[in-house]
Amino acid sequence: MIKTPEGEGVAKQKNQQEEELYAQAAGAIGTLAIAAGVLAAIKDKLGLSWPATLALTAGALVALGYGVWKARTGLQRLMAGRQQPAAALKQQGLAAPAQGAQEGAETLVLPTAMGRLLQRLQVPVESVESVPHPTGEGHMVRVAAPHTTAAVTRVREEIASELDITQEEVNFARVEGSIRNVRVLIGTPYTHIPELPDLTGLDLDADIPLGYDLWGNILTMPSPIGKHFLVAGETEGGKTSFLKFLAYLFLMAGGRLVIVDGKPDGDYADFQQACDYYDNSLTHKGVMGALGYVREVAERRGRSKRDGSRPEPMLVIIDEILTFKEDPAEGREFESALKLTASQVRSARILVACATQHPRDDVISTVIKNNLTVQVAFKVMSQAASKMILGTVPEGVNAELLPASARGTFIIKDSRGVREMRGLFITDDMIQQAVKARLDATEPNEHAKAVLAAYGNAEFLTTEELAQALRGCGYEIPDGAQPMGVAVRDVIVKGFGAAPDVVQGGPSSARRKGRRKADLLALLART
Repeated sequence: MIKTPEGEGVAKQKNQQEEELYAQAAGAIGTLAIAAGVLAAIKDKLGLSWPATLALTAGALVALGYGVWKARTGLQRLMAGRQQPAAALKQQGLAAPAQGAQEGAETLVLPTAMGRLLQRLQVPVESVESVPHPTGEGHMVRVAAPHTTAAVTRVREEIASELDITQEEVNFARVEGSIRNVRVLIGTPYTHIPELPDLTGLDLDADIPLGYDLWGNILTMPSPIGKHFLVAGETEGGKTSFLKFLAYLFLMAGGRLVIVDGKPDGDYADFQQACDYYDNSLTHKGVMGALGYVREVAERRGRSKRDGSRPEPMLVIIDEILTFKEDPAEGREFESALKLTASQVRSARILVACATQHPRDDVISTVIKNNLTVQVAFKVMSQAASKMILGTVPEGVNAELLPASARGTFIIKDSRGVREMRGLFITDDMIQQAVKARLDATEPNEHAKAVLAAYGNAEFLTTEELAQALRGCGYEIPDGAQPMGVAVRDVIVKGFGAAPDVVQGGPSSARRKGRRKADLLALLART
């Protein structure tokens, strides 16, 4: 017969009990013998009677036995307390959780080092998974409800300290459409640069590409039509590149451009020939003229709605609004015109984008904030400046913390929430090709062809020079300043729908009044 472990245990316990009984019997006999000896010694020593001696000895033995029992019981309780079963401890509410066990989501032991680090920092995480990244260490963190991703993003400094790295190497990318999922990248940010998406057939009434995230994924924004942008940040942060990319998108999608460059560097000169209106004069008159022109376009488009026509979207860029606010009186007039323009052109498929490298309350006034509802913040020097641009944002969102190593990184606040991304890169050659394609796609009429032929390779002609060239093309242009000027203007209007302003041109030693070829090409582009 095969003995089971249970049967062997029972037999062993029975043998132990029998041995204990034999030991107790032997102890009892020994005790009686000792007691008899003690009785005889007490009686002879004290001279007591046998009854008194029995009583005294019995009392001493009882007291001694009680003391031994008390000591033994106390020792047993002490040992039992050290070796209490887990079930009893749990019943009393004292059981500690076994290693790897869970007492709710907050005490879940996570398998990854990042998960355990976040737990040490008391972040309420539900799960942390490693996510492959081409240039760094990636993690997908899901925060336990009812908390949001701010529970993770707010501990950037603590994570950097624990890992002995800089804060710039701790980066977060919120998962679009989720308030509890966030990607964490430990490494140099935005080093995986994606290819520019194919913009053929780009529709400005649908989502447009705007930048890319830490993993190199292209990010989009909903159609910008009818929205207005505030773009701000410190010098050399990437604001102009962002606006030039927007202008490039509009060109590629067949949209129109109006650009007022309030900086003397001429950053937008490559777009000039494709603009309906371009001004780099840095004057109050220049920006007011541009805003007036945009309102005129909106009014014409409003009247044309009855015909069922759908005009091309238009982008209006005003870069460096401080230039037009330095004089208090002119600044108030500029803000009033901007407010009027922004409110009138939304339904005319016109987008206004204003930029500044001075994110201060005297520049980004209440009027600016209320009328430019999509905010784009590039790197700034303080959290106060970040708040000035973005307004109310979730905890942990701060343009001051944008990586300095990745120029062109920004935080955008739009209808999809608040997101961080880096802008997409375009070259000057790409801009020039887009402008050329726009000009080549415009077929001038006979009058416009004649005027452009009169210019030849010249970029500027005086009225007299243009009149003489037009005579050679068969036009009857009378002599005399007034009749000649009127006749030249009539030919230009027939060809381009309007005549650009007369400006001073030619060599600095002999500047004279005339018209620029670029202004004529701009008129041609918008017709």
